[in-house]
Amino acid sequence: MHGETKTSDVLRTGTAREVAELHYQAVVEGNLDLWRATLKADYRPMVGRRGSTPDFWWRTGRKYATEYGVTYRFLRVDRADEHRQKLFFERLNADGTPRGMPVPIHLVRGEEGWRVEMATY
Repeated sequence: MHGETKTSDVLRTGTAREVAELHYQAVVEGNLDLWRATLKADYRPMVGRRGSTPDFWWRTGRKYATEYGVTYRFLRVDRADEHRQKLFFERLNADGTPRGMPVPIHLVRGEEGWRVEMATY
């Protein structure tokens, strides 16, 4: 229960970084419902629809997590204003070594709070 409360608090009032961290945590853990909740509202109905952008993101993120044990660690803010942020995360192998270049994630702030507009895995 406490974990659910913290999650809903992050989704409602969290920073862009906190929502991005939740997004990557959800894909690594295979929590589709939580992952969907981190997306912009107009993307949510497309989750699970073959060929859609969110479906591609989910499948790619899950492949990295399940096949390579990849996790994500916040690296830096690239661009930020009160309505949009672009952040970079390190993609880490199971042994903690970097896997490729850092990946960007773009978030927008709307009525629901910060949500993912574009993600890379």
